[in-house]
Amino acid sequence: MKRQITDIQVQKKHPTRRSIFLDGQFFCGVNDGVAAKFYLKIGMEIDEDELKNLLSEEELSKAKNYVYRILARRMYTNREIRNKLVERGYLDKVIEDVIATLERYGYLNDKTYAEEWIRSRMRSKPKGKIAIRQELARKGVERSIIEDALSREFDESREKDMVLELARRKVRSYKRDEPVAVRRKLYGFLLKRGFNYDTVKYAVNQVMDTEDLELGV
Repeated sequence: MKRQITDIQVQKKHPTRRSIFLDGQFFCGVNDGVAAKFYLKIGMEIDEDELKNLLSEEELSKAKNYVYRILARRMYTNREIRNKLVERGYLDKVIEDVIATLERYGYLNDKTYAEEWIRSRMRSKPKGKIAIRQELARKGVERSIIEDALSREFDESREKDMVLELARRKVRSYKRDEPVAVRRKLYGFLLKRGFNYDTVKYAVNQVMDTEDLELGV
C-alpha cells in the first residue's frame, strides 16, 4: 500500500531538517541530506519498504552526526565510539555501518589514537609504560596495537629524566615526614604512575641523596 507525501516543511528550530507529512499527517523528521537522497517531494507516492529504508537512513544519519560532533571535541577509540552508540540505543547494523564509515575515512583509528595518547603522556602528566599500557587496554585498544605504538612513541631515553623530575616535585610535599616515610611514599607514588621498579629506585635514591629537605621536623 502506497502513501502520499502531502507536505514537506523546514523545521523552525532545526533548519537543516525537514518534517514529512503523509496523507495529511506528520510522519517523521529527516535530515535534509536524507530528504535529498530519497528525492522526497510533495505529491510523491511511497510504499512501506521505501518508508522503512527512509527511516533506516535517517537513523544512520543521526548516529553519524552524533559521532562527528563528539569527535570534533577529542579523539575516541573504536570501542569508546561503539559503547556510546550502544548507550544511545542504536541498532547493531547502524553501529557497524557508522564504525565502517569512520574507519574508511580515517576518523576512527586505534593506531593513531594510541600513538597520540603516548605522546600526550610524554608531554604532560608523565606516566610509565605499565600505566599507559593499562590505560589503552581499558579503552579497548588491541594489545598488538599498544605494543607497536609503545615501541615507536615511548621515549626510553627520557624515562629516567621524567621520573626524576616527578620525584623532585613530589618530595617537596613530604618535608615534615621522616626519611623512611618519604622513601616509602615516593616509591608508592612513582610505581602507581606506571614506571618500572628499577627506574623508580634510581629516582628515589637520587632525590634522597641530593634534595635539601627539612625531614623529620
